[in-house]
Amino acid sequence: MSATWRVIARTGIVGVTIREIAREAGVSTGVLAHYFDGKEDLLAAALYRSHQQVYERVRERTQGLLGLDALRVVMLEALPLDEQRLLEAQIEINFQSLALGNDALRELQHEEFERFWDFLHYRVSEAQKLGQLWPGMEVDDITHQLMILVEGLSLEAVLYPTRATPERQTRTLDSFLARISAPAP
Repeated sequence: MSATWRVIARTGIVGVTIREIAREAGVSTGVLAHYFDGKEDLLAAALYRSHQQVYERVRERTQGLLGLDALRVVMLEALPLDEQRLLEAQIEINFQSLALGNDALRELQHEEFERFWDFLHYRVSEAQKLGQLWPGMEVDDITHQLMILVEGLSLEAVLYPTRATPERQTRTLDSFLARISAPAP
């Protein structure tokens, strides 16, 4: 999958070919054809594997954390704060554009969006139950705003890296979390 990710990052998803991925991976196109039904299948697998890496990091780094502490870690792992996470954001953004014209890829994108929504929603609900959010705040609204935050900052980091530095992304996240946090008792 890393060869596919590198090709996507270098050429954009429109420029990706099976031949280019095979060349990058140092294998024949026949080897790829043995495992994937075509370009669409290969790209879907690359997106899914990219998301799996994020979830693996999140599970590892949120052990023992609850509520807003865990939510902050989830968001930091989803934001493009280093080279690996920037590559993941590039894959995501490229995939979104391809999914616009492809029903099967759009469905996969929707499923993955809902999975991340559920993941965030669980942590926001947990924070609410722990009394860490301002009273009256809606879990769905906060989850929606977090989705927009990660999507927007990711897009900005991919297109305008000097404007969406890792420090600025982190400050933006922390500012949002401070605004939704209930005052300490």
